[in-house]
Amino acid sequence: MAGGDAKLGRAVRARRALRLSLCAAPIAAVLAAEAARWPITVRADPPRLEWSMFRRVDAMPDPSEDAHIAAEISFPQPLRVERVDGRYRLPPFTITVALEPGRTMVRRSLGRADDLLRHEQGHFDIVLLAARALARELESTSASSGSELTSLVESRVAKHTERAERLSEEYDRQTDRSRDPAAQRWWNERIAAALRDSTITRIAGLAL
Repeated sequence: MAGGDAKLGRAVRARRALRLSLCAAPIAAVLAAEAARWPITVRADPPRLEWSMFRRVDAMPDPSEDAHIAAEISFPQPLRVERVDGRYRLPPFTITVALEPGRTMVRRSLGRADDLLRHEQGHFDIVLLAARALARELESTSASSGSELTSLVESRVAKHTERAERLSEEYDRQTDRSRDPAAQRWWNERIAAALRDSTITRIAGLAL
């Protein structure tokens, strides 16, 4: 890779409130005369949440919460780069959105609370939508050097991280953290529509 080894922080950790931190992962260069263009794919693991995936605790770190999720958006490590016709870009790979069991928890006294579980699913799906929007942008990203590509990828990750955080905060605000059934149904419908249709790029006026 031109300019020496580059580091790209690409494991994105998301709390229910989507406070995100980035961990470093190396990029390795793979030089190619030509390469097929395949999409960057995104998978959720698991696709649907169940209370059995939440650690039951007597007290939450935030007393105002009954439950929260921690989700991780992760890239392959090392993340490889192709050089095709003098341009650097990312080859096809899979982004994974997964729960972090140790930081996904629910108040032990809560019981099943299916409405709250659906609300938490919405937070997880917002992270998934952010990962999909990021993947679409990364597919078309190229640069004249490996270091330039690293910088561009980092800026795109930061952008979609910030958008996901704003969207998740608005989701909590409008639904009153699942306590407003009508607002929760509205958000359930909009999130489901965005998961089905990749041309949807905004929810509640906010960009994905």
